[in-house]
Amino acid sequence: MNNEKAFDVNHASTIWAITLLAAITPTVAVISPLLVGAYVVDLGFSAQQAGYLIAVELSGAALSTFSTLFLVGRVDWRKILYSSISIIIAAYLVSCLLTSITLLLPIRFFSGLALGTVMTMTIVTTGMTRDQERVFGFWSLGQIVFAVFGFAVLPHVFPVIGVKGFFLIMALAMGLLLKVVPYMPATGTTEHRLGWKNIPAKTRKLAVFGLLSLLLFFTAIGSIWAYVERIADTAELQAAFIGYVLSTASVVGVIGAGAATWLSIRMGRVFPSLTGYFLVAAGIVLLFNLDSAVLYTVSSFVFKFAWWFTLPYLLANMTSLDPSGRIAIVTNFVIACGMGLGPAVAATILGFSHPAGGELNYNMIIVFGLICLAISYPLLYPVIQANASKAMETAN
Repeated sequence: MNNEKAFDVNHASTIWAITLLAAITPTVAVISPLLVGAYVVDLGFSAQQAGYLIAVELSGAALSTFSTLFLVGRVDWRKILYSSISIIIAAYLVSCLLTSITLLLPIRFFSGLALGTVMTMTIVTTGMTRDQERVFGFWSLGQIVFAVFGFAVLPHVFPVIGVKGFFLIMALAMGLLLKVVPYMPATGTTEHRLGWKNIPAKTRKLAVFGLLSLLLFFTAIGSIWAYVERIADTAELQAAFIGYVLSTASVVGVIGAGAATWLSIRMGRVFPSLTGYFLVAAGIVLLFNLDSAVLYTVSSFVFKFAWWFTLPYLLANMTSLDPSGRIAIVTNFVIACGMGLGPAVAATILGFSHPAGGELNYNMIIVFGLICLAISYPLLYPVIQANASKAMETAN
């Protein structure tokens, strides 16, 4: 027990562990455009079916919140991580044997449950660190660097190894993550063992606004990101070019996350977050009636930079509200809901807005994403202001 009291979550080894867990675990979400394409080409699924496969896995990640809320104050955190990673590995291995969407859907759902638990634990641990914006910057950097590798390599590898080969590689990668679990804390603080009733009423009210904002933001991101490869395909861009652009855009995303890590709160939280929102919207607008490789390139670069630049500010504003970690856990639920809801809504929009056998047009999805963003930021603003006021009181 004394060893756990001395555990330092600000140590470089723990920050590295957070970064690696957050980088590799959510691969399905990060490279979802390529995975959607692989499901369509390799397994013969429709674009709508592929979108639902991504959505069900991320929905599982969202629902994991409820079990994590129960476990976080009662069970050794490292046992939670070991169990969750093992479930993900098993799900990948079983998925290698399946080609039916009816069977894949429940397996990917259970994998999503474990995925969400791991991601929740990284968020809660990051919320315990001194400089949350900076650590969330590393949290984001890990994901985007892994995405760069994925978008650079997978378009060339998928035709050779197929989806089954991808699942095998991911099972191996998740197996390696078992090695970093000892560098994560085995338990939280006293506050982590407290319930919702200990959270002040004002904080709970602000949390509702912030969580709704996050839901809309990630619904917008999820709806566009899941189909960004299909949008380019409809514009008759070559698959190799699409993969190259998305890979290079991920490098730009690294710059975005790095910029947030460097900037932290030097310019406050309002200006950086608002700038990020405007840039995300600009990247989405450029996809409307896409017919140009240049516009697709610019859109991908702007969208990816803004996404990963804005993310650390969104997460830090939520985790700063509540030291008990309960809101941080629900934050993961909302992120997963948004990333899962986005592709599901987008698939539904495609189904309703186009006749069977007709050529797909993705403009309605783009409009939907912009509407979500327009509602999201005004809901986030009171949370940012409350955290700024709290920081000033602490400083004084």
